[in-house]
Amino acid sequence: MRAPAKRVFVFGGSEGIGLAIARRFADAGADVVVLSRSEAKLASALEAIEGDRRAGGQQLLARPADVTDEPALTAVVGDLVAEVGPPDLVVTTAGYARPGYLKDLPAADVAGMLTTNLLGTIHVARAVVPHLEAAGGGTLVTTSSMAGLAGVFGYTVYSASKFGVIGFSEALRRELAPAAIRVRVLCPPNTLTPGFEEENRHKPPEVLAAEESVGTLTPEEVADELVRALRRRRGFLVVPGRDSKLAALAIRYAPFVVDRALRRPDPRGN
Repeated sequence: MRAPAKRVFVFGGSEGIGLAIARRFADAGADVVVLSRSEAKLASALEAIEGDRRAGGQQLLARPADVTDEPALTAVVGDLVAEVGPPDLVVTTAGYARPGYLKDLPAADVAGMLTTNLLGTIHVARAVVPHLEAAGGGTLVTTSSMAGLAGVFGYTVYSASKFGVIGFSEALRRELAPAAIRVRVLCPPNTLTPGFEEENRHKPPEVLAAEESVGTLTPEEVADELVRALRRRRGFLVVPGRDSKLAALAIRYAPFVVDRALRRPDPRGN
């Protein structure tokens, strides 16, 4: 596979979807930098990515970075650009979900999801866009969710943060068009990542029951869909999986059907 980018920065690249994306680009011969808060996970990720190396001259690096700390993040990005050069593709997948009914959600997770998922995305964009502009263009991929296209009961705050990512990215796409910077949004469905396993520990019974018929993807399937979308060089939303594409159409053209499907069941049977 020939990479649709030569130098890639992946925020949240130490596991899950981010790691799968990083490995796809390393396997295609691109220079890849993965960034994440956990140095232990970064070490493991870098070892995996090294196994995908295609050329001795490839730059495969890992750097600790916290998307919630904008000054530190900006400094890390500046140092990286000075060391390896500006990226032509930036992907940010950093984020998490803590399901639960609104009244039951811990306050720390309400703030945490908004800070990590939405503000973290904004911080990454603010850190990398000046370098993309200086380099004459590039692509920024943010990560929302199918829960950012339709509000899902049990995911009120998570959905709010992911709706916000789409709104931010849409506005940024229009803002940066004159600078030849493309903005895309990845909207994965349920994906078999370590984060998804943690989510399942907190899901209310009705949420788990509602998801029994919902298919899940692997991180590799999501990464492959993103690579295909980047090759096409057009479009805005990247929705992996046939079922998710059909759901996205239903959200747009048959919202009453989606509302019925995503509404919390009434225990009284009404």
